[in-house]
Amino acid sequence: MEKSVKNKKLRKFLILFILALLLINIPLISAYILMIKYGTFNLYPGEKYIVNIPFFGPSKLTTICGKAVQTDGTLLEGVNVTLKYYNNNTEFLKNTTGADGKYCFTILNLTSNKKFDIYVEYDNSTITNASNNYDLNFDDDKVYSKSSDNFAVLSGNITNYDAEIENGRFEINLQYWPENASERFEIFDYQKYFLNIEPNEVYVIPSSGLNVSWGIDSGTLTGRYKFYIKTSFNAREKTKSIYFNVTA
Repeated sequence: MEKSVKNKKLRKFLILFILALLLINIPLISAYILMIKYGTFNLYPGEKYIVNIPFFGPSKLTTICGKAVQTDGTLLEGVNVTLKYYNNNTEFLKNTTGADGKYCFTILNLTSNKKFDIYVEYDNSTITNASNNYDLNFDDDKVYSKSSDNFAVLSGNITNYDAEIENGRFEINLQYWPENASERFEIFDYQKYFLNIEPNEVYVIPSSGLNVSWGIDSGTLTGRYKFYIKTSFNAREKTKSIYFNVTA
């Protein structure tokens, strides 16, 4: 009987001891350093790709550079940025932002385009990662007439949110895309543009930095065409198909 009472007291003591440890550690949990996936992007040989990391809160040489900056313009020092191959959790390269808020990776002898994931480490008790999202809004299903129109023109806008976009990659090609799949073919290969868009800016197209048009003449085939768009702004990749029709 005495042994049973001692065991109960021991169990009660251990339970209270474990609860006390948990209570002591609760403040520490909220101050853990977090590593979150910021985005995924393709990198081409010889390309300098810029990934600016916005925050809220208090050649053969291929480079990936960028900066960490608060929305009020304050540059952030000591933010860890890690590069990994796409869907591979092994750390490939790691860098830390300097006093100017900037970081840079250099990848030697990249001979084909590769896909990477980029991660950001920060103390979640002081800094919260902002969105790097944007919307592609283009005029779809426009109709051009061979007898009255000289050009088919890409028009619309890009709505940016929190992130500053610096040298963001915009690629577009044009395809003849009639209902009969056997007749489909490419009109022109990918044209590449690099755009600078401010946070919360609506970037209107056509503009001096992005003006995509295609000439229509008497020899142009009637039917459906498709502008196919690929973008990569601050490691957020998107695609969009924009159709238009050419009539007699």
